[in-house]
Amino acid sequence: MTQPLGRPQDHLRIRPDGAAREQRVIEPRSTLLWTVLSLPLLGYFVWYWRALHDCSRLLDDDSEPWFWLAMLFPGLILVIPYAAAQARVVARVEVASRVSLSSAGYLALCIGGFLIPALMPLVLQPRLNRAAQIDPVKLRATPMR
Repeated sequence: MTQPLGRPQDHLRIRPDGAAREQRVIEPRSTLLWTVLSLPLLGYFVWYWRALHDCSRLLDDDSEPWFWLAMLFPGLILVIPYAAAQARVVARVEVASRVSLSSAGYLALCIGGFLIPALMPLVLQPRLNRAAQIDPVKLRATPMR
C-alpha cells in the first residue's frame, strides 16, 4: 500500500539564508513612492493601514489597524473620527520610532494631514524607515526623545 503524498505545508525546510527574527521587524519603504501613491485617497488608505501595521509590529502589540482604517473612511464625511484617526497615526509613529514631534509640529502635521493626506507619508515614513534600521530590542528599550 502506498502512502499519500504529504501536503507541502506538512514539511518544514530551514533555509540557511533566512533572516533571524531579531534582525528586522519591518522593511523600509520609499517615502517618495508612498507620498505620490497617497495623492489619490485610495493610496493614502493603503499607506495608513501599512503604517499602523508597521507600528504595531515595532511596538510588539496587538492593536488592530483595520479598526482605525474603518474609522478613517467614514470619517471623511464625519469630521471627528477622521481627525482622531489622523492624530492616532501620528502618535503611533512617534511612539514606535521613539522620536516625538514638538507640540506645534504635531498640531501642524495633524491639521496639514487632515487637509492634504499625502503630507502624512511625507513626514512619517522617514521616521518608520529609521526605526526599521534599528535592532527591535534596542528600539523598544530606547526612551522617547
